[in-house]
Amino acid sequence: MPGGTGRGNLASAVAAVVGSLPGFTLPFVAALVLSPRDSDLLLLALSVGITPAIIVSSAVELTTVAEYGRLLGLRREPAPSALRIYHLRVLRFAVVLTVLVVPALVVAYATRSPEPHRFLTLVVAVAVTPVVSALASTMSGECIARGAPVTPIAVQAMRSLVPAVVLMLWPGVPVTLVAAMLPAGEAVRAVVLAVSSRRLRMRQSGEPTGTPTPHGLVAQSLSSGVTQLGPAVDRSFLSASGAGAVSSYEMSDRLMYAASQFFTMTFIYRRVAVWAQLPTMDPGKGRGLLRGDARTLGGLALALTVGAAAACLAALASGLLPQDWRTGFWWGALVMLSLPAHLFNVVGTRLLVIGRRPRLMLWIAVATAVVNAALDALFYWLFGPVGIIVSTVLVRWTMAGVYLHLLRTVVPATVGRDLA
Repeated sequence: MPGGTGRGNLASAVAAVVGSLPGFTLPFVAALVLSPRDSDLLLLALSVGITPAIIVSSAVELTTVAEYGRLLGLRREPAPSALRIYHLRVLRFAVVLTVLVVPALVVAYATRSPEPHRFLTLVVAVAVTPVVSALASTMSGECIARGAPVTPIAVQAMRSLVPAVVLMLWPGVPVTLVAAMLPAGEAVRAVVLAVSSRRLRMRQSGEPTGTPTPHGLVAQSLSSGVTQLGPAVDRSFLSASGAGAVSSYEMSDRLMYAASQFFTMTFIYRRVAVWAQLPTMDPGKGRGLLRGDARTLGGLALALTVGAAAACLAALASGLLPQDWRTGFWWGALVMLSLPAHLFNVVGTRLLVIGRRPRLMLWIAVATAVVNAALDALFYWLFGPVGIIVSTVLVRWTMAGVYLHLLRTVVPATVGRDLA
């Protein structure tokens, strides 16, 4: 059974830093190398590929971990024919979602873009990213479920790393080529994970009669898609706020994302493989495991929040930051106040999927989108662009309270359910 040993957590931590740090630098590199106008345009176009890729990858990876965890808990392996069918269904799902989401984002962003035709050219270069991400995420989920999360963690930011490297090494590169590096980076990630998952399959054996099913994949993707309306609405407000606002938002988001990813990859990834086996676990053992994880993860999340906010403020006080980065770091320090709530919500989504209750996530996502839009409008009117960050903090803490209420009833019913 996959565990969370100290050595394993250390390996995950190192992989999280190595894997996420280069990709996390993309908005900072864009703001440093490009003009504010070009940086805003590129990052807005990249978000059209990244947003559906996040929807696809999070839903596919978590579903794969949950389904594999059930099979491995019963000492079974997916049958080869069932695995091929599973992959085809996932890819079909990704194509349909891309066709629906990308045009909607294009309409929402292009109407406010000062250069809509140039924006559309960049979008064409990134549009295939979610489909490639679906393939990579099935193999990433398999590696995690098999207790080998280090490789998925180390390559999880590859899609952003490749464009960042191209920008750094070739400052005069056409921005269309930079945009095309987004799906290219995701393809590199898929190749690495394909090799890793194949090796794991050869080393681990079980009865080849299991049938993984993408249970709740549509509900998860709808939930994730509605959740992504929040950042889309945020960017819509900021795209009309003058040059540099979108870049500052993306920088603050990456600072928050870096802290969140470090925690998720170091601690949550190793635990979710264990949680996936809760339906096949003795009830007493399962509940004790959850209580211990709640205490440990909660304490670590608070410590990380204090450290991350302090790091942003220290960078501002140092006087070493380029002028174009200062607003992004100030917003980053502010949005770090929502980090514990965000991490709790990350855990909550995984436990709901493992409990096969993803439809609850959809209702939470709808509520989140409605509250986010209302608070965006209110705080943007009161405080200007920084009001979008204030709105984000309040929304995350509100939804954390909703998740807490649901998990107290849903998760206990999951433990030991498949033993019968």
